[in-house]
Amino acid sequence: MTKILSPKNDYVFKKLFTQDHEILADLINSVLELPENEKICSVTVRNPVILAEDISKKFIILDIHAADESGREYDIEMQVRKFETYPERALYYLCRIYAAQLKSGKDYSGLNPVIGIHFLDYELFPDNDDFYFNFMLRDIRYPDLKLTDDFNLHIFELPGVEAALKKKPHPGLEWLYFFNHVHEEEEDVMQKQYNNPMITKAYDILKTLSTDEEIRHRAKIREESMINEAIFMAGERKKGKEEGIKVGRKEGKIEQAENTARKMLARNMNIEDIAEFTGLDVKDIQKLNQDIEGKT
Repeated sequence: MTKILSPKNDYVFKKLFTQDHEILADLINSVLELPENEKICSVTVRNPVILAEDISKKFIILDIHAADESGREYDIEMQVRKFETYPERALYYLCRIYAAQLKSGKDYSGLNPVIGIHFLDYELFPDNDDFYFNFMLRDIRYPDLKLTDDFNLHIFELPGVEAALKKKPHPGLEWLYFFNHVHEEEEDVMQKQYNNPMITKAYDILKTLSTDEEIRHRAKIREESMINEAIFMAGERKKGKEEGIKVGRKEGKIEQAENTARKMLARNMNIEDIAEFTGLDVKDIQKLNQDIEGKT
């Protein structure tokens, strides 16, 4: 049997949920736990095309930009690699989608809510004992007071799903468990594991995608590019740390030289002699001397 591709690969994730809009609508309804009278009936994917040349690029975001029949817009992402500027990038994408609605000659009353639904395969908030976070524009002193409902970011940390399922099972967690384990499960186990028929439908689509050699090849390229990106970022962090150490050492030497110069000035030693001994510039020593005289 062909090994099932992991939906946590963002290329596979996008390929899966742009194949069938019914399962995408169910994913949104389930993870947001929308009440029956607010459930989404259909969605339109704004960016279904995945360019071949984009798959191997570093830092490309294979998100899903969708809208429902009421006009609400969604930015749906699967994020496997942790990077420091994720919060800023997430905010920027939501703002960009919101601003793009305002066409020339239109007023602000025509803007529709923008909702981010981001699945992270890591803990963004490791010190918080939860897996789900909902960010909105609220007053810091009066949390019940919202500025608007038009801006909303839902973050789901996939590593916390197992513990959450033991406490409070619900359809949204079933989807999250699917993301974590579908590529590891046998088909008969999978069919018994889930109650949501849309997840079974997603599995069937994923199984078909997994038999396509071109899709498997692209998924592998995408995974390799993400690994290379992680290695690159780790290298940049190491380089930055080393540069920081060099700067710190240099600053430490200068500070040490200045302290020595102050002691020598206090003994009324010649400025030129101090410069030769410490390696400092004569002008810098003269300034140190002025500072000392100004304090006395």
